[in-house]
Amino acid sequence: MTVLSDAKPAATPNLTKLRVKGFFSRVPVIIGSVIILTVVVFAVAAPLIAPYDPAKQDVVARLQPMSAEHWFGTDGLGRDVLSRLIFGSRTSLLVGLFSTLVAGCFGMAIGLIAGFVGKWVDSIMMRVMDALMSIPIIILALFLGAVLGRGLGNIILCLGIVMTPSYARVTRGQVLSVKQLDYVTAARVSGGTGLKTVVHHIFPNCLAPNMVLATMNLGVAILVEAALSFLGMGIAEPTPSWGGMVSQGKDVLTTAPTMAVAASLFIVITVWAFNVVGDAVRDLLDPRLRGAL
Repeated sequence: MTVLSDAKPAATPNLTKLRVKGFFSRVPVIIGSVIILTVVVFAVAAPLIAPYDPAKQDVVARLQPMSAEHWFGTDGLGRDVLSRLIFGSRTSLLVGLFSTLVAGCFGMAIGLIAGFVGKWVDSIMMRVMDALMSIPIIILALFLGAVLGRGLGNIILCLGIVMTPSYARVTRGQVLSVKQLDYVTAARVSGGTGLKTVVHHIFPNCLAPNMVLATMNLGVAILVEAALSFLGMGIAEPTPSWGGMVSQGKDVLTTAPTMAVAASLFIVITVWAFNVVGDAVRDLLDPRLRGAL
């Protein structure tokens, strides 16, 4: 005799919702996400948010302290520090995003070719990447900055080259692992060309680790750009740059410390936010690391 039960089967938990809930369940990640969102809003809506023109000079009002009119005071040329900080977020975000995109495109292309073709092609490409990785990032960035020159486009290209080896190494390792799997072998045996196999079967499996690397490299790019601008090799005046503001502020640190301190805090907080969110993204995409933050 069959006994019918009115009990409903247990609902299958939505894995995506659980992961997103776990992602935002940690206070540092929430704070970091809010900071990144704020920087993005500053960058996009800078002309609407900034109280003054960041390039407008007023020599009479130079080096003013914090006040209701100028919340963070003025610099040596009388320009409003808060306005330059807000517009500086646009520079930092552009450099971070596009240099990471350049590095990701070049690095993943090199890693795919080296890992799939192998043999002497792999050896030559990886030895070049090893040589670049053996040089400290800031030293290599200074050299490339001196060769390419100052300017937003040159800095983006410079940082893109500097960060390329890390994407190449990660992609190559992923390719070497994936191309041994059965479904890749079946695709090649069934007559698939090498390009089709790479594009449809290998490349998608390389995206997740490179996305994690990209989120973490955003902070690195912002920090290196600030260092280059501080050393006079980065963004040229009158374009606002957080590193350039720190460089200018160090000369008047005893009399008007607000500019250098404020710009330094913006750099530190933004880089911290990208690093925290990058760690959380890594935990989200790798179940073995989830909850380690």
